[in-house]
Amino acid sequence: MKNTRTNLAKYDVTAREQSKLNRELAKELSPTEAVPVITVGEARRRGAQLEVISDRETTRVLIISRDTKVLNQETRSLDRYIELADVFDEVHVVVMQSGGKTRNPVLRVSPNTWLYVVSATSWWMPWAALRMIAEQLHFADGFRPDVIIARDPYESALVAYLAGRTYSRPTQLHILEDFTNPKISAQLEHPWVRAFLARHLIPRFRSIRTYTDALSQYLRHVYPRVPDIATLPRFYNYHAPEPGAVVNLKEKFTQFSVIIVYVGALGSDSLAYQAMDAARALLTNPKIGLLFVGDGPGRAELAARAALLGITTQIVFERDVPDITNYIATADILIVPDISEASDQVVIRGAYAGVPIVAATTSLRSDLFVHGESILLAIPGDSLSLWQALNRLISDIPLRRTLRDSAYALVTTRLHEDPVAYRLAYRDSVEAALFADETEVQTATSRTTTA
Repeated sequence: MKNTRTNLAKYDVTAREQSKLNRELAKELSPTEAVPVITVGEARRRGAQLEVISDRETTRVLIISRDTKVLNQETRSLDRYIELADVFDEVHVVVMQSGGKTRNPVLRVSPNTWLYVVSATSWWMPWAALRMIAEQLHFADGFRPDVIIARDPYESALVAYLAGRTYSRPTQLHILEDFTNPKISAQLEHPWVRAFLARHLIPRFRSIRTYTDALSQYLRHVYPRVPDIATLPRFYNYHAPEPGAVVNLKEKFTQFSVIIVYVGALGSDSLAYQAMDAARALLTNPKIGLLFVGDGPGRAELAARAALLGITTQIVFERDVPDITNYIATADILIVPDISEASDQVVIRGAYAGVPIVAATTSLRSDLFVHGESILLAIPGDSLSLWQALNRLISDIPLRRTLRDSAYALVTTRLHEDPVAYRLAYRDSVEAALFADETEVQTATSRTTTA
């Protein structure tokens, strides 16, 4: 099937109007009716979308981001904002990117969602974004949005902070990665400049949201005067195995007494070979099998590697599995050496399926689970560390049972599965920025009373 997705920042709007945005939030959020992409100018000529609405019960939000994946429909990142528009009156998304000016910098991507593409050099980008905001969102009746959200503590935070001061609007900062981790900060362009921005801008926000509880706790300790710091709601599309729908791997692969499963696309960036390297010593036992669920160009390389190691009979490849959660429910161990967002989803589904998990450490996994109690974590990229965890789990059946039960309990109590409930929780978390000052007063009063 031909790929019809294109770059929103470069493609001609007249051609784009002939297609539909397939909004499904990466097959996680419920699908909604697609709408044509049109410019704000055209939307205004139609005369209804930006009318002032009286007695509004929901909030208009302005989101500032440097995430250019939003501009590529293939990544489906834009769908997340379109879906959130279900619980907000309006969603305005400003995306900053380096480069020349785009043909259509202002687009309407759903009945109440607008996308603004700011293209400039890195040094001029925040000021270009502020100019775009002034031109597009400041009308005769005042500034349009009710809350301004920055999606990173760098340029986006600078734009949100200055816009909040200019238009007297509450702001909220979203920190989606651990900016204190040297490995993450080293990957940033101009890391010293961004470290300076983060250090000076974070304490100027009254409301902050993070991706993990650990980062929230760190910020509360470092910035005790910020009144509202919390973790963003998390959505993962896991589900319970339905009766009769579970594939029994022990019955399907009767030659194995213990089945280790790897799930993921076998592409060029896959770390599936680390799973094989970690299990190679165990796979000399003919009763232990390693099952790769997924396909891609890396499959042939894995098969060749298995032949070289003399473990071909212990390796099984499964291409088409319609329901991962049900499929892996009867596996003995799930091994996840990858550290991508997609592999985090695999870990969550494995935990919900009741499979003991050995995985490389990520911020989400170390935040959600407890090493040795609900998961066994290994050093990312270290096959020896992965082997040690795997070898421990193979020989300890009671530990497998403990990990399985604890991980299931954590997932079901700490993550949102229902997309509607998730969006409502996200809205409540964002709208807390409207009351951050009240939170500060209450905290101060509580401290005084305690003293």
